[in-house]
Amino acid sequence: MSLLRSAVLAAVLFTASTARAECPSTPSDEVCRPWSALLLPTAFGAMYAPNGLPGSYYGGGLEAVLLAWSDNSNAYGPSQGRVRLDVAYLTGTAMDADAMVMYRAGAQVAFERNASRSYAIPYFAVDLGGLWSDATGRRWFVDGGVGLYLLHRRNVIIDVEITGLLPFSDPETLGGLSSRVGLSFALW
Repeated sequence: MSLLRSAVLAAVLFTASTARAECPSTPSDEVCRPWSALLLPTAFGAMYAPNGLPGSYYGGGLEAVLLAWSDNSNAYGPSQGRVRLDVAYLTGTAMDADAMVMYRAGAQVAFERNASRSYAIPYFAVDLGGLWSDATGRRWFVDGGVGLYLLHRRNVIIDVEITGLLPFSDPETLGGLSSRVGLSFALW
């Protein structure tokens, strides 16, 4: 057993090297080249599960990504992110549930500074928005959560996200979880 441990230890010590995950200072790989994009249209599917209402709400919506960026370098700040405005139309699963409109403005920023890849990039999300239905009227909220860029390229972004929604009034009833799957694409 000690011979096996010694062999494993020797293999690790003699073959270990510095991780090469970062992009070089002169990018030769397309993933490492910085880019930014303006006004990306997005279609998304959404789910909202309020704590105090029966059932959940499902639907879809449209989003305008005002600015999206990717900069896989050692520069200060997140390597990927975007600033967005969106609106969703949601229908309830409960028998007497009214349809609901959810609208918000916010941002997503990646955890990592130099991801050096265009897939599986985790991010934080924060938004300020509102809910409207015949039953509740207008309710302002803030939400925050985490997500994952399944693919983050200049011409297409696919992301999944889950956020906790906290309304400014009636949080016991309308507070809950919201999730979405989005597809953004460049028009030019």
